[in-house]
This record gives sequence, C-alpha cells and structure tokens, in this order.
Amino acid sequence: MEANFTKWFGEPVYISKVNNFEKINKKIVPLIEKYVSPTNSQYARTTDIPPKDLQEIDDNLHLNKDFKILYKEVKNHIIEYLKIQKYNLNKFDVFILKSWATYSVNDQLIHLHKHMASHFSFVYYPRADKQGNLKFVSNIGNDTHMYIPSREEYFTEFDDTNFSTATYPAETGNIIIFPSKIFHETEVNKTNTPRISISGDILITMKPGVKSEHCFPSPSTWKKL
Repeated sequence: MEANFTKWFGEPVYISKVNNFEKINKKIVPLIEKYVSPTNSQYARTTDIPPKDLQEIDDNLHLNKDFKILYKEVKNHIIEYLKIQKYNLNKFDVFILKSWATYSVNDQLIHLHKHMASHFSFVYYPRADKQGNLKFVSNIGNDTHMYIPSREEYFTEFDDTNFSTATYPAETGNIIIFPSKIFHETEVNKTNTPRISISGDILITMKPGVKSEHCFPSPSTWKKL
C-alpha cells in the first residue's frame, strides 16, 4: 500500500487510500444515510452521541457485520502505521475500542477536540470531496503559557518546525491515522452534499504473558470490580 507518513508538531500522521474503496462505499454509504439523520445545529451528527431515539448504528461500527468489509482494510492500515514507527508487534496486541460515523451537512463542522482514552485515532472518508478538510492544531498553547503564536507577523516562512496547524484533504477513500492527543477539527462543509466520515480509537496493550511496567497489561489479566 502507498502511504504518506509525516510528523507534525513531533507527532506521526499517516494518510493513504483504502483498497477497493468504491466497492466498500457502495455497501456502507446507504446504511449510514438510512440510519443517521443530520442535526439542526452547526455541529455534525456523530453516532457516538446518539439522538433520543436510538439509531441502528452507534459507536461500535467495528463490530457491525455490515461494515466488516471496511474494517478488514482499516486493520491493514493500522498495522502499517505501527510498522512504520517500528513497533515490535510480537509484544503488542492492537484493539479498536470504538468506531462511529459522522454526517455533516451544509454549514456544519466538527469542533476542535482530542480523544482522551486511546493511543491513536483514525478517520476514513466514505464520501468527502471539498466538504471540509481535517485540520490538526498544535497543542503548544495548552502545554505552556509562554510561547510565540505561529502567525505571519512573527515568522518569515513556515515549515514543519513552526506550523501551528496542518490540513489534510477530506477525500473519498482516504484514511488518516494519528495520535489521539492531537487537537483536531474539520472545516465547514460549504456544499449541499453531506460529508460522511467514519472514525475510531485504537488502544495498544501487551500480549498475554508479556510483562511491562510502562504499557497496558493484557486485558486477559484485568478483573472487573
């Protein structure tokens, strides 16, 4: 698979095109459009925050048999992302914790946020063409009160050492994987065609029997209280 791997603000970001995305989208887009209705606010509908009447699809799309064709490809890209970073996958198990759909109509966006309970996150675009790109935003303003904002008046030019934002194309068939701790948002959908994305959170634990004081132990050792 052909992928682009870049570090923004010191964090690894991966973008690639999913194999057979046309076939995948032909199956899953009608399901999303059938079950997900848009909100009446500036913010897009996300299925991890369900409406009052629970819809048929939620934040466990990775467990939904109708989406199996997609997550087979998502798995391949997650593993490739980790291999590029030289993770020793003989020691780790990789889990998708949850995965959900987002439906953005005209003048809607996804506001600035980060994911709090995972190592990495991904987004896949079943339908996105000039309907609001993905923007990563530097965390530096939250890490320290003393810094120089990345504005044209303070810098002679911008490169990957001083950018405060990085924009990735929301393009049909693209998958983007990134550390969950990076702040991110979407641009406003300025078209009359709904933008559809599928996101998910990834957690890495030790394999059963592998010990580490630094990482999550295998869920096989966990005990529910």
